[in-house]
Amino acid sequence: MTAPQAPVGGRYARLYRLLDWPPRLAGLNLLWLAGVLAGGVVAGLSPATVALFALLRDYQRGGHPQAWRDFWRHWRAEFGRSQVRLGLPLLTVWVFVFYLLAVRGTPLAGAVAVLALVYLAVLAYLPPVLAHFDVPATTAWRIAALTAARAPLWTLGLGATLSLLVLAMLVAVPVAIPFFLPSAPAALVALVAARGFDSLPAAPPAPRGDEPG
Repeated sequence: MTAPQAPVGGRYARLYRLLDWPPRLAGLNLLWLAGVLAGGVVAGLSPATVALFALLRDYQRGGHPQAWRDFWRHWRAEFGRSQVRLGLPLLTVWVFVFYLLAVRGTPLAGAVAVLALVYLAVLAYLPPVLAHFDVPATTAWRIAALTAARAPLWTLGLGATLSLLVLAMLVAVPVAIPFFLPSAPAALVALVAARGFDSLPAAPPAPRGDEPG
């Protein structure tokens, strides 16, 4: 008969919780890839991303969701509406890429680059907003923009950290890409976004009613 294990507290409890995240992120990344492929890549990208952020929200709130079941539950629920609320904004990124290439080497290049960075900063907060709040697309954009504007230093730091993290994976440890891209960057975005939601000047819409499993 196995003796009962004593609960771990203090700094060791925090360490154990931290060590839970690498295998958790690897599993979420594989689920995200499966969700993207299940939607034929283009149609699967948006619901898989919202489902990923929904599970990250639950984990960061101290929940214990059933990853496989809850991921596909969110994926099915978001498949239709996420195409408009997130899919179209993701496609518009290519519009900025087109204009950046078109004005390259002209005086307009700096202005277009600044607009593109501002747009990307707001867009980065959109998936956690959609995962956290059950709101229309226009309200989701307003919350994402307010979150980015209320904490500009956090947003700048997040952008720099994400850039370094992705660059490190691409250059130093490309073997980590199938396991931690985009789940690791998404976890950072979700963490900063949750902090930003708490600092909104007015009370945001009520969070989603679905509880962690």
